[in-house]
Parts: sequence; structure tokens; C-alpha cells
Amino acid sequence: MVLKWITGGKVDHPLADMKQARALVAELPPYDPVKALEEITRWLESLVEAEGFKLDRLFEVVELLDATARNHHKKIVQDYLGMSRQQKFQENKLWTCGYQFSKALANVYLRCVRQYESGGAGAAGIRKQVPVVVARALRSLGLQVKWTMLRYGPFEAGLWIAIGELFGYAHKGGYAKTPLTVYPGVHGTSSVEQDFLKIMMLWASSADVLPPLKQEIAERTSAQLASAFRLGTAPFAGAIYRFDPTQNRPPMRMFGAASDGNLIYFGPGDATAKIAQVAAALEKSGTVPADFNLGGAYPSEVVLGVFRHLGSYWSDKPPSRLSERRAATARITIVPGYGQLVDELEREASDALNFSVSGAESWVVENVSENGYGALVPATTTDWIRVDELIGVQQEGASEWSLALVRRVVRDEQRQYHVGIEIISRAVQLVHITFATAREPESAILLSTEPDADREMGLIMRAGRFDPGQQIAFTLGEQELVLTPVRMIDAGDDFDWSSYSLSS
Repeated sequence: MVLKWITGGKVDHPLADMKQARALVAELPPYDPVKALEEITRWLESLVEAEGFKLDRLFEVVELLDATARNHHKKIVQDYLGMSRQQKFQENKLWTCGYQFSKALANVYLRCVRQYESGGAGAAGIRKQVPVVVARALRSLGLQVKWTMLRYGPFEAGLWIAIGELFGYAHKGGYAKTPLTVYPGVHGTSSVEQDFLKIMMLWASSADVLPPLKQEIAERTSAQLASAFRLGTAPFAGAIYRFDPTQNRPPMRMFGAASDGNLIYFGPGDATAKIAQVAAALEKSGTVPADFNLGGAYPSEVVLGVFRHLGSYWSDKPPSRLSERRAATARITIVPGYGQLVDELEREASDALNFSVSGAESWVVENVSENGYGALVPATTTDWIRVDELIGVQQEGASEWSLALVRRVVRDEQRQYHVGIEIISRAVQLVHITFATAREPESAILLSTEPDADREMGLIMRAGRFDPGQQIAFTLGEQELVLTPVRMIDAGDDFDWSSYSLSS
């Protein structure tokens, strides 16, 4: 869309006249959210440096663009979360669109707040709206945090300082706890403190180690429970995290109770008990309570997994590493996904008569622990890698394959990816299972050839194949085993991980 600049006015900008601004908004394509949001982003970016705008008029224009963008942005988030990993070009397009919009919107709201704090022209005209402007600026920065977490970082320079700056204005102005209608609608009621805590608690909960869909559920859960979170300017019982608003870094775990006047202390408050109540209701009924809005319908086992994750980080003793990592340099062979690991196991079982193309990659190990590895990932791998991805791992010089899950992905300033790998099984076994209702056997991966103390065995199979009502059978060595399903443990794009009990 070509913008027609208005001439003859005091402000040389196409949005300076509200009638013209509304006309431009009306021309946006209603059924192309990417194109519409890209256009809105360009307008927002132009407002950051535009001269001559009085503050009341600038806020009026930003409010119009923000309201217009909300449904488009919501649709982009939905499309992004529904993307398959193969659609890299489209995934990148959606991510870039959503991230650039959140950044531009935050920058304009920040300009409004800073212009008000410095007594700029038109400041008196928005005095009553300042708490709302600060809350919206925080929500915009929260969106920026969200989009960054979906790509595993790094964060924009100055992002965390801006978050601290906004809360500082509200705290100094005495309106941090004031109830606000941040946006129209029942879910728009909040406060500056609650919106600040939503960002703090989401990051402190290590939501970035979750895959995108679970990150969305974690964000919605934090928003629902934000009023239960607690914050203080001095350490208090239940404050398990701290944030330094003068430093451009995310919140950190509390170690000790030393007080520092610059720090903000926070914790889950009553949210730990509340999430346990919601989880219990979900386990009992199979549905999330009607008054707990997650913004969509999700499989109960997925939601329960997120609740368990959040509950552990909101406990008095949040998780720490199960074992210490030590520096090491080595190479491991990786195959991505359930299907390719099955191919490798079948290739070895048939003496290389499987002629499918191997997807094996070589990764450099940076550190090791009892439970896994930290590795540097080749640039070509980033097309498929994501949290909770199932991978096969073979140590250099070894013949057996281990099965692992990608548990953490961090992107550094040089755009290199560092991956945390959790080993699930050190030596897996390919088996061919049959269901009572199926004629042909199919491949599956047995995690151990021996049952555990509860006579249970872990099994990885193709996504969608776990059936809680069907026994399975397979041959192990010379023994025919019949197993009864116990529970689903986890599921990914291409696999079901479940537990079966050994029948007598």
C-alpha cells in the first residue's frame, strides 16, 4: 500500500489526521493477517521517530493501530503454533511478522510513556490513561519475550531494562497495583504489577524449555493465575526469584536472602496451590474447568504436562540439574525423529539391506553429564530442531543407539544453537509389535529388554498408535511377550511414548 503524505499540516505524517488514519486502516486486507500486520508494523515504526506529534494524538493513533492489529496477530499466533516442522519458510515468515509487530508496538508505547515522564507536549491530555499505556507497553514487551522464546533467544538488547523501567514508573507513580481495563473485554482486566509478573513468572518457570504449543499453554496459565503471584522490593517468604531492573538480563533464581535495594523479588504466591487444584479437576473430569481460560482446547495429557512443569518451578524448591555437567569435546552421531531412528535400527538389523537414505548428522559435544549432553548444532540442523524432539544418539565408536529428547535449545549472539539432550535409554531395541485388531506387525522401539520393579516396559511407537484399550504382542529373543497398556508418558509430532505392563 502506498502511503499518501498529508501536506499543509503541522505534522508531516499520514496518520496525523485521524480521519485519514481510519481510512488507511479500513483499506487493510481483512483476510490476509500477515500482509495487514506487516503494514501496521510499518506505520508503528514510522511513529517512533515522527516529529511534531502531541502525546494525546500519538496515543490515539497507536490505540487505533493496536486495536486493528489484535485479531490479525492472534491469527498469526494460531497459524504459527499449528505449523509442521517441514514448513520452514512459512514458519519463518510468520515468526518474523509477529516478532517485528510486537517490537514496533512496544517501541511506540515506550515512546508515549517516556514522553509523558519528561513532560512532553500533550502530556496532560493522557494523564488518566498513563497506567493503561504502561500496562499495554508491558504486554507488548511480553509479546516480544514470547516470540523470542519460541525461537529460543537471544533477547533484543535493552528488552529487560525496558521492562524494569516501565514497572519503575508505575511503582514510583503509586499505580502499580491499581486494577485496570488494559483492553476492552472480560480478559482485559489486570494491573501493571500483574502484567509485569506474567512476564517474570513465565520466564522464571523455564517455559523456554517447552515446545511452542506448550509454551502457549504455559503463558495462558500464567495469565490466569497472575493475581495469585506475589512481588516485593525486599526478600519475603515465598520469594524464590529476583530481577534487577538496572541490568539487561532476565530474572534469576534466589540464592540466599541478601537484600539489594535495586532488586525486585517475586514468587508464585498462591498459584502453586491453585494450579494443583485445576490439575486435579482436569485429571478427574478430563476437561479444564470452565472458568480457567486457556484460549483454546488442548489434549488433557498435554495440559497436565504443562501444569506439572509449572508446578515444579513454582514449588519451594524449583528443579536444578540432576547431575553436574563437565566440559568435554567429542562427536556424537544424531538421527532426527522417530522414523529415521527406526530406519537406522532396521538397517543394522538387516545387515545394511535397508537402502533408505540416512539422515544422520555429526554434532560436537560441549559437555556431558550422567543424564545427557550439551552439544553445538550444525547450522543445517536448525530446520528441524526444537524442544521435545525425539532423536537417536550414537557415541563415537559405539555400535548401539541411545534414545534421547531435546530438552533445551539456546540461540547465542552468533546465531549458533546450543542444545541440551536428555538420554531416555542407553541401548534401545527394535521390535515388531502386533495389535489384536491389526494383521500386520509394525516397528516400535523398546527402551529396555528387562521390565522395571513394577513389571512395566517403556515403548516408543508411531504417533497415534497408542491405544489404552489394546494389548500388544512381540517377540524378544525366543520369548513371545504380551503387554497391557498402562499410560501414555509423552507424545511428539511423530511418536507416542507409553508404558506397558508385562502380562503373566
